[in-house]
Amino acid sequence: MTPQEFATKWRELAPRLSERAAYQEHWRDLCALLGEPTPTSDLTGDDYAFEKHVKKAGTGETGYADVFKRGHFVVEYKAKGKSLGKALQQALLYARELGNPPLLLVSDLSTTEIHTNFTGSSPRVIRLTLDDLERDAPVGGDLTALTALRACFRDPGKLDPRQLRERVTQDATARVGEVAQALAARGMPQTQAAHFLMRVVFAMFAEDVGLLERGLLTRLLKRAREYPDRSQGYFQELFSAMQGGGEFWGTDIRHFNGGLFDDSAALGITREDADALLVAATLDWAEVEPAIFGTLFENSLDAATRSKRGAHYTGVGDILRVVEPVVMVPLRREWTEVKAQADALSSKRGGKAAALEVVRGFHDRLARVTVLDPACGSGNFLVVTLGQLLDLEHEVRSLAFELGAGPFAMPPKVHPRQLLGIEVEPFAHELASVSVWIAHFQWKAAHGGEWETPVLQRLDTIQHRDALLNEDGSEAEWPEAEFIIGNPPFLGDKKMVGGLGRGYTDTLRRVYGDRLPGQSDLVCYWPEKARAMVEAGVTKRAGFVTTNSIRGGKNRVVLERVKATGDIFVAWPDEPWAQDGAAVRVSLFAFDDGAESVKRLNGEVVPTINADLSARVDVSAAVPLPENAGLSFIGTQKGGDFDIPGEVARQWLTLPNPDGVSNADVVKPWVNGMDLTRRPSGRWIVDFGQMTKEEAAQYVAPFEYVVEQVKPEREKNSDRASRERWWLHQRSRPEMRAATAGLRRFIGIPRVAKHLLPVWLPEGTLPDSQVVVVARDDDFTLGVLASSFHRAWAQTMGTFMGVGNDLRYTPSTCFETFPFPHATDEVKAEVEKAARYVVQLRDHLLAQDPKATLTGLYNAVVALRAHPDATHPAHALLKAHQRLDQAVAAAYGWTWPLSDDEVLARLLALNQERASAATAPVSSE
Repeated sequence: MTPQEFATKWRELAPRLSERAAYQEHWRDLCALLGEPTPTSDLTGDDYAFEKHVKKAGTGETGYADVFKRGHFVVEYKAKGKSLGKALQQALLYARELGNPPLLLVSDLSTTEIHTNFTGSSPRVIRLTLDDLERDAPVGGDLTALTALRACFRDPGKLDPRQLRERVTQDATARVGEVAQALAARGMPQTQAAHFLMRVVFAMFAEDVGLLERGLLTRLLKRAREYPDRSQGYFQELFSAMQGGGEFWGTDIRHFNGGLFDDSAALGITREDADALLVAATLDWAEVEPAIFGTLFENSLDAATRSKRGAHYTGVGDILRVVEPVVMVPLRREWTEVKAQADALSSKRGGKAAALEVVRGFHDRLARVTVLDPACGSGNFLVVTLGQLLDLEHEVRSLAFELGAGPFAMPPKVHPRQLLGIEVEPFAHELASVSVWIAHFQWKAAHGGEWETPVLQRLDTIQHRDALLNEDGSEAEWPEAEFIIGNPPFLGDKKMVGGLGRGYTDTLRRVYGDRLPGQSDLVCYWPEKARAMVEAGVTKRAGFVTTNSIRGGKNRVVLERVKATGDIFVAWPDEPWAQDGAAVRVSLFAFDDGAESVKRLNGEVVPTINADLSARVDVSAAVPLPENAGLSFIGTQKGGDFDIPGEVARQWLTLPNPDGVSNADVVKPWVNGMDLTRRPSGRWIVDFGQMTKEEAAQYVAPFEYVVEQVKPEREKNSDRASRERWWLHQRSRPEMRAATAGLRRFIGIPRVAKHLLPVWLPEGTLPDSQVVVVARDDDFTLGVLASSFHRAWAQTMGTFMGVGNDLRYTPSTCFETFPFPHATDEVKAEVEKAARYVVQLRDHLLAQDPKATLTGLYNAVVALRAHPDATHPAHALLKAHQRLDQAVAAAYGWTWPLSDDEVLARLLALNQERASAATAPVSSE
């Protein structure tokens, strides 16, 4: 069917036919027009059907959705001339019981409306007439009438208002950012510029949602462009009128107030500023996405301050993965119970009044919900939460109307004042309130309702202060809240002094020292305070987005404390996350007092979630074993440009010295982590070990090099020892040197790498701090470390970091806790043979291809495990590792293969057994 045929037919039939007589034929014609299947193609009727049976929420009645397609839409028809509003109300009630599809379609056979119903997004309406369909008219953005309808079947996400909003928001904030930078360049203080531009932005938004007369600000900006020297006065007049209500240029202005317009202060702008703001004013500010507006606007003003403190932007999708389980799941559970109760009551004679009272009670309950974001930034978590609460309230009020409540009997109660926040940066704090109000007004504009007077109310619930420490250095208290959510600042423990200052950092670690280790990243302090509030019964649930390093090392202590006083019930342990163009990895998790019985890891139900945010065997109880003590070390930390090219080193090795000493004593081959994972760089290093300056000076050329290249920078170092002993490496690791002395070779493991890669390093090599050294020279130890047993242990006991989510191998957790097999010499010999073969194969494959790397070889091995290919060059290496695993299993006395969980359980049991034996009292008999 062509668009012309469809339009002609239904222009004639629509006025003459009833809904019941015509809707299925209309839908079939629509499918023919679009080239889509009809509901009869789904013989079960489960996923795509006419007259889908459904129980109306809370009313005790059953009904039939005219058309239903799972995951796509619910469609309701009315006869021409009937109210499409009633059809939408009916579709909404059906949708709640049919999995909440993202689109609701209503039609009177002549006009069709597509109403978006995406979670966390204010609705959008696309209205299509028969004329629109006949000429495939544009309907907004890059959509036409027919592409919009096709998207309903094929790609509902294309109609998500957030896609449009993100583009509008980026364009809008970019234009305002130009003016912000221009004001700063003219010497305007940032706080003044930010406050002024926020007022201008809000005025643009107010125009586009109907709070100000449309075109008013455009008139002002055109006048300012013509007379820039009068622009400050124009803005002062407008802001004064908005402050308390009044008249501006012949137009009545509402009473705004609320902190943002608490005075009439304004700035003057140039002709160029006015041009940029005029372009911004042409955008539809009613379509800005408040969940990202604040952050983008703030970054256009002061990105440097936020970056220094580790602040960041979190996308709406990630926010919902916290807000949904923490806030909305328990509320929706309550709502489901209320609907069931209302359903039971309304089915009785005269029971609708009683059912309505039950619904009213839940409405009051919603109005009492409090949600705290104690690191709220510019308010994105609070904005998303408000939208979720407003959506649920809308559903509650809809059911109340179904039960007989009049349109004014149950006015809206959910309000921005229920959102609590703490933010230390002044720009972000002020933006949080503005973003929340914009979200609130957007929702009201889309759903109807009266504007309050004053329009803006001061949100004292969003506090401008530090969330962790008071000004006197004592621990800061948080306001009581039923739920706590947020994305605290990402600042590693090594960067805290640089970002926060020595005094603040030292005080923070002292105040929380009995609860968190001093090496904890900054992000850990927020979950710890939330945990304490959950333990005290003040808060029911909490959830955060943090760096994924929270799963391991000293950071994991905070999650162990959460498990000790409650439990983790939701986690996404390792998710990609973009920040300022750089990809990092994050963990999202939620916890309570242990009341939640359903645990979900990566969306799947699991029996439990461990402190490392895994569901596997919890090995966090493992302890360092005496038998492994003094064997593993982190390599030296240079603290300067001690490394030199190989050709220079070889020249120096032949140079004599006046005192007869050989430069070979202090010029050594040097390796860092990349030398192990990629190809050797051939770098050497000057290393005076623990020599005095006088001893070091005997080696003329190396010493002169260090004087020229290292000394100038080291003398500026804030660390006294580094400054005064400039000719020595900052961390020279004498214990490592002593442990490897006399060994013809020793084991090196990259400290951060995609794969666990133990390799042999020859005697005399000096490893960098990105290499973990194991002071053993036997093939048995290397074979066990290269096996699947140690890999499973290290991946559980270590941490993950970086763009590629690489394993960070730490000696204290990965090596010292690992129970090596105690085996006979005969069994050990099999492991040694298998280990030698693995090393020989690796060396052979690397020699065959000058571009090959160890990481590349093991990428191939991992791929071959999933998709075997005997012709691949790395296939032999895969088989060699399988033989090694079998030999190591025999050394433990275990049958191979075993799952990772079985391996971890057995290794943990061995660890505990040996730890107990080591601490058991010695008998006197």
